[in-house]
Amino acid sequence: MRYFVAVAEHGGISHAAERLHVAQPAVSRQIRDLELELGFDLLSREGRRVVLTDAGRAFAERARAILRETEEAKEAARRIASGEAGTVRVGLLESASWAGHVPLTLNGFKRRHDRIRLDIRPMSSVAQIDALLAGEIDAAFAYRQDNIVEEALTVHPLRVDDVVLAASVDLVFERDGPLTFEDIDGLPVVAFPRAAAPAYHDRLFGALAEIGFRPQIVQEAVDETTMLSLVSAGVGCAFVNSANMQRPPRRVQFREVKGLSVPIEFLFLTQRMPGSLTQLLADTVLRLDADEA
Repeated sequence: MRYFVAVAEHGGISHAAERLHVAQPAVSRQIRDLELELGFDLLSREGRRVVLTDAGRAFAERARAILRETEEAKEAARRIASGEAGTVRVGLLESASWAGHVPLTLNGFKRRHDRIRLDIRPMSSVAQIDALLAGEIDAAFAYRQDNIVEEALTVHPLRVDDVVLAASVDLVFERDGPLTFEDIDGLPVVAFPRAAAPAYHDRLFGALAEIGFRPQIVQEAVDETTMLSLVSAGVGCAFVNSANMQRPPRRVQFREVKGLSVPIEFLFLTQRMPGSLTQLLADTVLRLDADEA
């Protein structure tokens, strides 16, 4: 196609061969092969002179456009391959993104790769993992859940968080520091539905049962941001991830509870074979860990 367009633009096979820096017979052969493939003549040969047929003129117009698009596609792919352009779709959990690896990774990535767009998608840990497995996002900052498929994903542990009690600042406890079972017994509780994070839900309520606490659930909310809003409004207390202490709402206090521990791993996840741009993000995470070490 490129040889044919050169013939059309330069008015003959010899001129095209000269511009393409190839032998004239090679150009002639390529044109004949193209005509055989198409099943009709593109050129009308009059001795040494050739002119475009009507079909040849129509084909040349479209061929020029195709070649331009091909060059544009090559350039776009080159820029992505070299880290100069493209988009990385990143899932994150809003409650775990106020401090630590998430903001440091995103900041470091944008400083090194400012031409690559980050498509940030807040969603629950379970939803992130499902989206990653389905190819709907490229990377995830999520807590370990039962739907992780280890053989399909690369899992990089970042830290371990635990659970704390969130209560309205209007609620006055008799002691400072960690609370006891007696301090929290009978408190109304705002909780999340089991479907939101089944594994974590079972571990949390199992740990509460171990210390003898039977939650009196007065309201359910699908995420910890909403739960903390309800706590701030005085609707009830909530057992939330300790990562929330990095963004304390003004009217919420956080307290540890003696004997209550639900450690959960915070992870960075990608497909087992990530794309080149996703690998740049993974490299940023690994570099951050190396710097901290």
